[in-house]
Amino acid sequence: MAPVSLFLGLILYAVVAQAERHRRNTACYVRLGCFSIEPPFNNTDVLPMSPSFINTQFYLFTDFHQRTPTTISEDDLNSSRRTNFRPELDTVIISHGFLQNGRVDWMVHMAMEMLKRKPQNVILVDWGNGSGFPYNQATANTRVVGAEIAVLVSSLNRVLGTTNSQYHLIGHSLGAHVAGYAGSRLPGLGRITGLDPAQPNYQNFDDQVRLDQGDAVFVDAIHTDGSDYDTISGYGMMLPVGHMDFYPNGGSNQPGCPRQSFMNIITEEYEDGTYETGNIISCSHSRSIFLFTESINSPCAFRSFQCSNTRDFMAGNCFNCGGLPCPMIGYDAIRYRARGKFYLATRSGTPFCGHQYLVQLKFGTFSHPTYGTLKLKFLTSSGLSDSVVFSGIQRPFSSGQTRDLMLVELAKLGDIQQAQLEFHEERSFFSWGEDKGVVVERVTITAADTDKSVYFCGHALRMTSDDHAGLHHRQFTPHC
Repeated sequence: MAPVSLFLGLILYAVVAQAERHRRNTACYVRLGCFSIEPPFNNTDVLPMSPSFINTQFYLFTDFHQRTPTTISEDDLNSSRRTNFRPELDTVIISHGFLQNGRVDWMVHMAMEMLKRKPQNVILVDWGNGSGFPYNQATANTRVVGAEIAVLVSSLNRVLGTTNSQYHLIGHSLGAHVAGYAGSRLPGLGRITGLDPAQPNYQNFDDQVRLDQGDAVFVDAIHTDGSDYDTISGYGMMLPVGHMDFYPNGGSNQPGCPRQSFMNIITEEYEDGTYETGNIISCSHSRSIFLFTESINSPCAFRSFQCSNTRDFMAGNCFNCGGLPCPMIGYDAIRYRARGKFYLATRSGTPFCGHQYLVQLKFGTFSHPTYGTLKLKFLTSSGLSDSVVFSGIQRPFSSGQTRDLMLVELAKLGDIQQAQLEFHEERSFFSWGEDKGVVVERVTITAADTDKSVYFCGHALRMTSDDHAGLHHRQFTPHC
């Protein structure tokens, strides 16, 4: 009997130990349920903080002229206190990310743009107490905030008669996953928009841990900082998470944002202080916010093009929308039936939307790789275009090489008459006195919305440093 008793004792010990481990790895809260850090929720090594500490607040706007929001809570709905919430309208719920709160300028601006678009309820989520350092803890806290949103929506449904389909959740960075957690508790939720969903602690984990297309009837995402995470960039994920995933300018390193390096960050901190440093670090990550906000009421169509990757987009292989309207990024994305990954180019500053053109530069034959820059403008019937600058600084220009850049113009270019080129060679100490130069074979400009190209033949045009040239001979065939 001793071996049997020992065996049973070991089983009992294992059961008790497992229960104790589960207790340590689980936190339960009234109204919200239990949260565990056991798989698949092992993307962080800490449990969420208590709802009382995070103290999630909801600020309600219902009128464009309303300057101060009213608070709304489950307690309001369960008492006789009056709320301005209008149940017959659609409702947008907006959530911030790491190190922010519900009173930041971009959230209020987005709310005002929403109310300018049409009458609706707009609720700003403030979980600032739980969004601070350390990042792992803020990541864990997103689960509690998502549950709080789900409780509020369920209460509005129960008391005021709304339905899950009336709700559109929008979240930036960690806020995108907050929206995903809420959606996973609200079957049939109308829409979730993820604005550069956060990458660290989410990228390689189970769908249950991050925003995914099962969290709402329609899920769209805008990816703007999806390079490899290295503490100063790559805060967003490149991984598609929705029914439609949009990749402006390839999804990383947005135009107008400085290319970060640790030395640049240290210099900026020294010269301009922490606030400006933060703006530089988050520039590409925050671009998703500004693109979506602009799209709400912009007269310009943020057209995008279905494509498998950035390389194909930049090669001009994806400008044909198959006879159907090209989907628009942002607010109106839900109007389109297309599904998959979509690419577009934007301007470097507001307004970001414009007419997109692919500019391709093909070099002819020359002897040595050459470092420098080649600036290109187009003379049209409506004036000069903006410049595109091809850089051969990090990667030199070489014989037979083709370079591609997107040109985004506020106004549609008129009849294109001339390609104007300006070349400047970068010389090192060892190449001083040499003038290698480049040979231009062809310049091509393609309008993305029509997929029509115009070609300018260089006829073996050789350019040395500080040369200017104009290509007048225009063709509609690629053969030069």
